[in-house]
Amino acid sequence: MKRFLLTAPRLLALIGCMACPGLASAHGIDDHSSDPAYARYYHQQVNWGGCPPSLFTDGSTIQCALITVPVDWADPRQGDITIGISRPLNPQPYTRLLLVNAGGPDNSSASQAEMLEQLQPQVMVDHLVVGVDLRGITDGTGTQVSCDYASRTGAENFMDGDSRNPTAASLRAQQTWWNRSMRTCLQQHAAFLKGISTPNHVRDLNLVRAVLGFRRADLMGISSGSSLMAYADRMFPDTFDRVVLDSNMNWVHLDWERQSLKRIAMDQLNIQQAFIPFISRHDDQFHMGTTPQNVLTTFQQIYQATSQHRMGSVTPDQALGALDGTGMWVFWDLLVSPSLGAMSQALDGDPAHIAAAEQMAAATYADLRVLPSFNPMQFALQCNDSGSTDPRSINQKIADVRTYWAIGASTLIDNCENWPWQPVLDRVLEARTTVHALMLQDEFDPSTPYSEALKDRLDSGNASRMVLVNNATTHGVMYDDNACTRSTEFAYLNAGVMPVRDVVCQAQPMHSFAMQDTVTYEYGYPASGAWLPRPPPVQQVSWLLVP
Repeated sequence: MKRFLLTAPRLLALIGCMACPGLASAHGIDDHSSDPAYARYYHQQVNWGGCPPSLFTDGSTIQCALITVPVDWADPRQGDITIGISRPLNPQPYTRLLLVNAGGPDNSSASQAEMLEQLQPQVMVDHLVVGVDLRGITDGTGTQVSCDYASRTGAENFMDGDSRNPTAASLRAQQTWWNRSMRTCLQQHAAFLKGISTPNHVRDLNLVRAVLGFRRADLMGISSGSSLMAYADRMFPDTFDRVVLDSNMNWVHLDWERQSLKRIAMDQLNIQQAFIPFISRHDDQFHMGTTPQNVLTTFQQIYQATSQHRMGSVTPDQALGALDGTGMWVFWDLLVSPSLGAMSQALDGDPAHIAAAEQMAAATYADLRVLPSFNPMQFALQCNDSGSTDPRSINQKIADVRTYWAIGASTLIDNCENWPWQPVLDRVLEARTTVHALMLQDEFDPSTPYSEALKDRLDSGNASRMVLVNNATTHGVMYDDNACTRSTEFAYLNAGVMPVRDVVCQAQPMHSFAMQDTVTYEYGYPASGAWLPRPPPVQQVSWLLVP
């Protein structure tokens, strides 16, 4: 049985809530497995079949199935939806179950599980590996909905294809446009969207475990999946056992909008300190120059050419969108290098080069000016979980998007501004429980910053341990073949051996399928032995773009 570790702040929070009626302990949360109203969910048959191809995998080594879940776990009379799950086509002998979520939050867990099995086959030692999709995701096989965007007026700041150059008026216009789009979406799919939340996703995970015939399950969550699996450990600590959290969000106090604000600074710093130097050492692939300053100059020229409509239909947002994939090396050969390389060549004005840049840009980043519809799943998840929490003024948002130009535009709009329901995350549960997990974290991760993961680690006390990859600059520890992280991860996952203290591993040089570096980066605070270093200072961001 897992122990709860009560720090002084947690003890005060618990004492303050003792007068609150109806608050069961985490051990006592009812999963409805003995309630006749939910019997049809727990007794359903699983029919395995083929899997569709996904972003990184072709589905040829896995099987997929649909699991029926209630649209609202609080009231099964509201109807049913389905979620997708996967398992290996030819599983090895196993006695344990490992449930995997891919994060995103709109990523296929079937694809992630298949990729995990291919990159780290040790994960299948004594485990049946099952990918479990979140409800409603685009790249999955379960129930989905689509909503039409509201008509554009032309006043929105993205109408010129450059979201990084807003005005106060254009930003207000874009917020109004988004609110109209979401209001119509909610009118059409209210019941479905209300049911998309982390607590409901946890109950879906628990149902999958039960339907597959296991009393307990191990968990692995990548990126935003870390927040799901951490919350699952809080809700059902005696059901979920070994928990691996790879690339950690701040799951101590899960807040989607504030997490995004932390990300923009770290992402910008990583672009400046790691990825632009990487580009300069691979000019044969990117064609942008052999020094970091040359690369930045070339990108400035691309940005201005697209701003002035000298690169065909390629927009500034599409040029900048190519950089959004730099946090994960698996994108570099597939999207980032071809996109940036084509755009740099198109600076010569050659119609053939411009056509190639247009083709790559369209494949890399969607143009919001012409996109007719969207999947509301990830917005519903964020708004139902934690709601509208961005404290910034319009002027501060504009200042931030010009400083953090790589992805800062993704935080301009408050997706939850007029959300009709209150946040459902149980802050009391967060305050009075401790997550028991092995954390895997890259020091310079641009998408789930180490600064937030360190808060998780310090709050969890002796319940968790962190495996930090010192000087690693990418997102997703599972993608790198690092013997140090691998040995610690699988000693825990396969044998239940938690390290007695945090582990600091050393990063390998940056690499992709086609590009290999010979250096690592140190732009933060040096690690001292096994002691976790302080997070890198994001104030180092200094390079700006001029449209």
